[in-house]
Amino acid sequence: MPKHAAVPIVQHQRVREIILEKIATGEFAPGEKIPSERNLCEMLSVSRTTIRRAIDELAAEGVLVRIPAKGTYVAESNLTNTQSTGNIGFIRCYRRNPLTSINDDIFYPRILAGVEAVISKNGYHCLVQSVNENEFTEQTVAQLTQKVDGLICCELRSQRFLDTLRASRLPIVLVSPSLTPSSVDMVEISNREGAVAAVNHLIEHGHRRIAFIGGSPNSRPSKVREAGYIQALKDSGLQVRSEYISSSGWKRTDGCTAMERLLACDPRPTAVFAASDLLALGAYDAIAKAGLRIPEDISIIGFDNIDMAAEARPALSTVHVRKLEMGQVAARLILEQLTGQRDYPLRVVVPTVLVPRDSVGVVSEEAKGQLQKAAPSRR
Repeated sequence: MPKHAAVPIVQHQRVREIILEKIATGEFAPGEKIPSERNLCEMLSVSRTTIRRAIDELAAEGVLVRIPAKGTYVAESNLTNTQSTGNIGFIRCYRRNPLTSINDDIFYPRILAGVEAVISKNGYHCLVQSVNENEFTEQTVAQLTQKVDGLICCELRSQRFLDTLRASRLPIVLVSPSLTPSSVDMVEISNREGAVAAVNHLIEHGHRRIAFIGGSPNSRPSKVREAGYIQALKDSGLQVRSEYISSSGWKRTDGCTAMERLLACDPRPTAVFAASDLLALGAYDAIAKAGLRIPEDISIIGFDNIDMAAEARPALSTVHVRKLEMGQVAARLILEQLTGQRDYPLRVVVPTVLVPRDSVGVVSEEAKGQLQKAAPSRR
């Protein structure tokens, strides 16, 4: 496919976002007619085909309504409760494996605790709900949005789900999303910087053959951590080997499978940076099954600093994510929107901290000898 084929997709997504933003701010009010396709073409400097594609999608989602011979109107939304509820919705998005409760999650309970610590002091309560982004219905969203004054949405990947939430015209904050809409508040992890710090820690211990185990291929945090891994290698003049990069999912078993593939490489890596602690612990399983030792035979470093990281044997070196602080920041952002303190979106990147433990060691003498025989090419 030619490179320019992706441009109309980007343009129509931008048009969707602009229309949704105008609905959210009240410029395009429920029940009112929006400008004609011709006028929108002139306003946004895009083709009529692009405008029509954006409107068709929004009409299919119930955000807009086409009336023959009259024009296109903003739907009379039934998603929003006009009265204050005293509640903030906390949505944990998922795609494949539903969570029985938020307590089954190894990452987001601390973020939820940060949210609750702030909003409770301001007279709000948290309503927690897990939502399947692929299978939700407008009724599902309506049942939640009618009960809350604002939404904090975690791990969002679906543009359609975001569009449906925005149609409710409630304040929204996204936490660690895989989408980057310019008109929505976001709280993100300093993924790239944390990844660079993790890989540099391995390099400082003499490692040159460093592999990467990533999460889901369509996960933005995983992609950014991979970019940090590549940056750190290139900054140190080390080779980026495609066979040393493996990304398939976020489960512990995914980490185990990826590590088994890496152990089959010749030469095998002397160290691995995993995009999450759970993936790193899966790598532990594969290394143990292979009869190898950590860190004597291979060093491992993770990302997140979940409770299991410190409890692992050897204790897992990792990158600490300030989950409590992320929740507190998200809560403050939603409160600022609710109280009208600003009329522009904010993106807050929360810094990470390297946590050295026992799973990273100095590269072995045997590996050093292999490195001297085959010095890595520079890129």
